Amino acid sequence: MTHYFSRNQETLKHDRKEITFTFKQKTFSFITDAGVFSKDHVDSATELLLKAIDIKTDEDVLDMGCGYGIIGTVIGKIYTANVTMIDVNLRALELSRINLKNNGVNGVVFESDGFENVDQQFHHIVTNPPIRIGKTQLYNIFKTAKAHLKSKGILWIVMHKKHGALSAIKFLDKHYQVTVVNKEKGFHIIRCQNSLTI
Repeated sequence: MTHYFSRNQETLKHDRKEITFTFKQKTFSFITDAGVFSKDHVDSATELLLKAIDIKTDEDVLDMGCGYGIIGTVIGKIYTANVTMIDVNLRALELSRINLKNNGVNGVVFESDGFENVDQQFHHIVTNPPIRIGKTQLYNIFKTAKAHLKSKGILWIVMHKKHGALSAIKFLDKHYQVTVVNKEKGFHIIRCQNSLTI
């Protein structure tokens, strides 16, 4: 079975469709396809995350595990941020490039397994993380993110309680200054500031 966090989705038949998403009085259009996460609608966790984040104009933002590009596209448009988007899923990356262009947003999109191909630091790293990769890999992403944050930079995460949000918060608290900025329908929006030593 091919998962949306797998690199190659070519064994899956294409099923492209267009969905819309309205955020802060702006309507976005996204092309989705089989083999990407939440292809039929913008999932509620991502929407809660977008509502919670606080980003300033022209800050550098990494959309980690970008899928078809919701987070990066919205942030780039709403905050005029400098957006970089990464994923391991080649089909998702293709869609992200299309969706940035279709929504009039500039951004950099490239393949990276975790932070493997990332060589810069950001004011913000934002992720609706791929829970199904397993706790060990997931926690390694959380820890490694620290090296890719600027001083006082922030890692933003959304996780559901039933997917291990509480244990993740305990882990993150060892590496960041952690604040849960919102809890809704079991989802925790976790703000992790890079102010401790690596």
